[in-house]
Amino acid sequence: MANATPWRSVVALIAAGAAVLGATASAHADEQFSFTAEKYSQIPFGTAQADVWEQLGGDLTKPGDGDGWCERSSASILCFTESADYAPYGTFAFTADGKLWGKNQQYLFNAKTPSIRLSHYNKVTVGMTEDQLWSVVPKDSCVLRQEAYPNWPATSGKKLMFGCTAATGLFPPNASFYLTDGKVAEKYQARLT
Repeated sequence: MANATPWRSVVALIAAGAAVLGATASAHADEQFSFTAEKYSQIPFGTAQADVWEQLGGDLTKPGDGDGWCERSSASILCFTESADYAPYGTFAFTADGKLWGKNQQYLFNAKTPSIRLSHYNKVTVGMTEDQLWSVVPKDSCVLRQEAYPNWPATSGKKLMFGCTAATGLFPPNASFYLTDGKVAEKYQARLT
C-alpha cells in the first residue's frame, strides 16, 4: 500500500496535464482562419516573415481548407480567402533575411467604378508620372494590385501595378499600368473598347 500513493500522484499529474492540453487544443479549435483585404492591407513592409505568418493566422490553416488558407516557402507566403476557382488571394514576398519587400493581390479589392476605355488607355505614355496617369485614366476604375520595394530596406526602385477594369465580373476588359519610382514603365490592355 505504500506504493499506491506515488502511483495515484502520477495518475493525477497525467490527468491534470491532459486537461491543460485539452483546454489548449479546444481554444485553438475555436479559432477560425480568415484572410481578408483588411489583413492584407494592415501588414507593413519590413515586417519579418514569422510575424506576417502569425498576423495572418497561418498556423490555423492547411492548404485546401474550404474557409481559406495560407502556405509559405522560404521566400513567400500565399493566402486565399476560400478554396475555390478564382478565389481572392494575396502574396507576400520576403528578402533573403526574411523581411517583407513586396505584396501582390488579386480580387481582394474591386474597382469602385469600372469604367476605363481604350481612349483612356491610349492617352497613357511610358514616362508619365502617377499624377499624369490619373489625369487621363479614371482612378475609380483601378485598384493597386502590386506594391514592391525590390531594394528593401531602401525605397528606391519602388514598383506599383494598377489593375483597371471596364466592367464587373470575371475577366472583364482591363488594363494594367506598371510604375517604377512614380513613373509609368509599362502598360498592357485586354479587350478594351
